[in-house]
Amino acid sequence: MVLAVKPPAAGKSRLRGALPGVPHEALALALALDTATAALACADVAEVVAVTGDAGAAAALAALGVRTVPEPAGGGLNPAFTRGAAAATGRPVAALQADVPALDHHELTAALNETGARRSYAADAPGTGTVLLTAPLGVPLDPRFGPGSAKAHAASGAVPLDGRWPTLRRDVDTAADLAAAAALGLGPHTARLVGYGAGMQGTVATYDPDSRSGTVLLDDGSELSYPAAAFDASGLRLLRLGQRVRIEQDPSGVVTRLTIPTMP
Repeated sequence: MVLAVKPPAAGKSRLRGALPGVPHEALALALALDTATAALACADVAEVVAVTGDAGAAAALAALGVRTVPEPAGGGLNPAFTRGAAAATGRPVAALQADVPALDHHELTAALNETGARRSYAADAPGTGTVLLTAPLGVPLDPRFGPGSAKAHAASGAVPLDGRWPTLRRDVDTAADLAAAAALGLGPHTARLVGYGAGMQGTVATYDPDSRSGTVLLDDGSELSYPAAAFDASGLRLLRLGQRVRIEQDPSGVVTRLTIPTMP
């Protein structure tokens, strides 16, 4: 599986400002990390290769278990996918857009299972772009990503994949796309930033009055720790177990403040 990851500070320009208070490069990178995480979890993916010219993105992706390959001179999405495909020798190859943060690895598996021994593509939700392009062993990937890529891939002989797969087809280019992906369920990296930008909520699971720290149970069932500094910043005198709170985080995910939801 090949991902092409632009430098986060420069990529996803139409998404800039979608999450007030969240650095654009943090959001762009989170999309790629959640896409890579889902691809790594897919039973039919032997390896994920990311082509990128950004050292920070390469390091973050490598930490997940992704093999990184330098971006070709001159950049460009299709040359990047071609380079990544060349690095994945001896096996079928697939190119996946790096901006599908709600991707369910089961849907990716289903799509790959439909490809068979043919070059295939999956269009995005609007039907004009391409989120996934596959090629069997011995067949060139021949990527034609860009405006109108679904039609371009069809014209090149690739066969459309017809499964519904809403999380696979939901790529994110705009704030509206991000909201649609959030409704499907975001991966952890993007969800953390959306929570930071919008203010997540949860209930107090534990609170130690001596250390002024504890944990909050989020609505998805996961538990999040908060330090004394976050309690001190809240202006509250105490927290009760089961109390509903709003959670503010910095872009790294550290809880910085807890407040009562009705408070500004």
